[in-house]
Amino acid sequence: MDSSHGPHSHSHTSHGSQTSIHLQPSADGDYESTGATAPAIEIPANSGHGVPSTPTTGYDYQSTAPNPAPTKRSNESKPTSDIIYPVCKRIRVEASTTPPTAASCSPPVSPTSGAESSRSECAVERSSSHRSKPSGTKPPGRSRSLPATFRKRRRTQDNLQQHLPPVTLSTLQELDLSEIYRNPKLRHDVVFDAQLHFRPNLDGSRGRRKREQADIYWKLVLHECEMLFANVRNRQARVARMAVKLPTLFKTMKDILSTLVPKSDRDEVEAALDHQLLMQQLEHGVLDFKKLSQWLAGVLKAHCAPMRDQWVEQMVSRVTYGVDNQMTSALVDGLKMVFGILEAMKLDVANHQIRTLRPHLVSTAVHFEQNYFQERIESGRLDMREPRTWFQNAMKEGTEQYVAFTEATTQLLIPSKYSVYPATFTFDFERLDGIRDDIREATCLKLAILFFRQLTLASKRDMDAATVDNLRAKLLAILSEEEGPYRWIKGSNAVALHIAQAAHEFNGNSGFVDATMVKVAEGWFDKHLRVNSPIYVRVEQDVVKDVTTLVLAIMKGWSSLSTSPIMQAADLTGSSVQLTSISQRIAHIAFLHWRIFSKLYLSS
Repeated sequence: MDSSHGPHSHSHTSHGSQTSIHLQPSADGDYESTGATAPAIEIPANSGHGVPSTPTTGYDYQSTAPNPAPTKRSNESKPTSDIIYPVCKRIRVEASTTPPTAASCSPPVSPTSGAESSRSECAVERSSSHRSKPSGTKPPGRSRSLPATFRKRRRTQDNLQQHLPPVTLSTLQELDLSEIYRNPKLRHDVVFDAQLHFRPNLDGSRGRRKREQADIYWKLVLHECEMLFANVRNRQARVARMAVKLPTLFKTMKDILSTLVPKSDRDEVEAALDHQLLMQQLEHGVLDFKKLSQWLAGVLKAHCAPMRDQWVEQMVSRVTYGVDNQMTSALVDGLKMVFGILEAMKLDVANHQIRTLRPHLVSTAVHFEQNYFQERIESGRLDMREPRTWFQNAMKEGTEQYVAFTEATTQLLIPSKYSVYPATFTFDFERLDGIRDDIREATCLKLAILFFRQLTLASKRDMDAATVDNLRAKLLAILSEEEGPYRWIKGSNAVALHIAQAAHEFNGNSGFVDATMVKVAEGWFDKHLRVNSPIYVRVEQDVVKDVTTLVLAIMKGWSSLSTSPIMQAADLTGSSVQLTSISQRIAHIAFLHWRIFSKLYLSS
């Protein structure tokens, strides 16, 4: 994908001999898309419903919605015993057994029915307990667990991988427009979030391992540069042949930059970053990194977003400092910065493409997902028996089909009755979990308000909406310090103390509430904030009933529209625990789901 010209018009000066480059990537590594100019976007002809490519984990996408759902809640009612960790199947290979192929390793069973399970690597171990070894026979020098061709290919790939920079065309592949079109999860998520954008995936153990590998790579590049420059100063001939990482580094830099500039500028990039020519200049000690960095700065500024200009200037400054002071570490820092800028530019282009193409992706979402799931059904990767059984059980005599489906969808989200979602909701599991958490929040808040009303009956004062809203806000602020599941139960004593004190003051009293009343409040909340409490269940039923009524009203209004409401993003204002917000999000999911799967449900 070509990148269009940016707002800069720097002249592209040719470079002769050159010396070093340095730039530190952003500390948080989180790049948000900006108003960077991007090229005219052509929709791939095969963007319909092809099988998506193997997902990679180099980049993640997230929302910048103004009112995201609370992040410190995670399925308080979910049974911990339901968590299943996939275990890789280990294959024992006997002496007379044919070496296993990739097909011999079965993927782990997903903990959620029908969800796409990620393929795990199958560990292959060699059995020696039942293998008789002739006396005097020297044990084999190589493992028989894999065919020789597989071992050789894997060694070759590992050797090549260790010489590649952390950012390559391969790692950036998932940001390509064709990959975006073939990513069904992204295309589904973009329907619900107009602010969706890519960012580097540096979270968790995988992200930590990625950072560690990058640090090791740049240390090795520094060591290689120090050796090369020392040999050049000592006038040792043809020292560049010992370099293994620098040629690949220059070639990768050229390949990535070529994808970010228009075709008219690619010849210049190919000539300026000819890795063989650069290594020859380095061999003879005439590679001028200062000129190279200045040329790169001109090209990068001409095609990147204005917000990246300061980063580019830092790169040039660091390179110049390294050359003038003969600091090889500054040179390597500059090279590191160049790859950080290239990655940021690629992210900017990808995020701009998502924003530009969102209307098209949303308008084709139903057709795309119908074809995608039909392919999975035909290939046996999606079993519709369980979802159809769920839908049939929800049908009631005299009830419209979509009404029964909507009510059944809402019933899946009851916190006290933890239900496993049908496999057809595979792309909405996280959204449904968030809504289930919000229903739990709304129920607990309603319980707190009810208890507050009980404590203030003696005052015979009317409770206005402002008092209720203020109480809700303070309770949520108190619980914001709690993390993980059961946060209402963990913070029940703090909630009880605040409710008792607030009721004490509302009744016209001054000073602190009596300790006895605090104990009563603590006991009440400790008992009735649990999902097995009859009072909790009753209040929860009222909340779910109100939500269901609102969802049906919303979907009925949408069905009368001339244009599809799918074009409307579910980016809502206000608190995520308000019933109107919960209802609109459920309606959005249910409406799209019914459009996609109604024929498959009804075909039974």
